Amino acid sequence: MSDSEYEETEYLVFGDFKNHVQPFQLNHEDAAIKVIGIESDAPMAEVNGSIYRGRYEHSVGTNVFFEKEKDNLASDPLFESVCRQRYQYVDKSTKVISFERVYVDNLHQEAEKSSKAEEDEQTEAKPESLKLNITYKEAINKFGEEH
Repeated sequence: MSDSEYEETEYLVFGDFKNHVQPFQLNHEDAAIKVIGIESDAPMAEVNGSIYRGRYEHSVGTNVFFEKEKDNLASDPLFESVCRQRYQYVDKSTKVISFERVYVDNLHQEAEKSSKAEEDEQTEAKPESLKLNITYKEAINKFGEEH
């Protein structure tokens, strides 16, 4: 397919990281959020090197998205002295991707160690582990080939 045959559609979805990602972690210029499989039932996200597994849920209310108004004309200061920045409505959503942190295990562990880790997980509550056999870049390329 050529590029002209693709149709681009933009969707806004609220991602809930349950306080695992603090606002200051996204303030620097190298901050990055990468998402794989946004159309699937279990999207994956990488935020500054940390891996998260998501699932879609319905939100309790409606999430509303705004963006800064580009043409913020100066108004009459007599009637509007407080509001310096204006925002305009963009879209709304009733779905949320709820993300949970997962940890990637080393794939080259011995079988005994991995079976012992599974036994330990059953006996005590630990963060969920996820074993990946491909890199993030390979996953992106593979996902691009499938769609």
